[in-house]
Amino acid sequence: MKKLLLSAALVVTATSVSAMDIGYGLSVGATTDMSYTTGTETWELDITPKLSMGAYGATLSAETTVDVLDINNGDIFTGLDWKAEYAWKGITTYTEVSSDADFEFGNITMGAKFSF
Repeated sequence: MKKLLLSAALVVTATSVSAMDIGYGLSVGATTDMSYTTGTETWELDITPKLSMGAYGATLSAETTVDVLDINNGDIFTGLDWKAEYAWKGITTYTEVSSDADFEFGNITMGAKFSF
């Protein structure tokens, strides 16, 4: 029980999000995510840097996830996640695609979100 409470406290304090507008519609930020899995007793610490550009309701973004605890094994860069969105009057259309470390692209996901 002590491990569970300690890991829950660490996860809550270690997870953060930050973003900074650098002008001309460009935004740079990062998300950190620390987690502990009780069944396998493993820790994970991921950092996800993100760059996005937005203007007139359209947003283009790219991000990648880095596993900090596994950084010494050499597989630091695993590819990029690309996303394009357009928001208008509560409707957001989006397209997502991921690439691997060699920039070979996978499946393209397209959709729409409604908010009211």
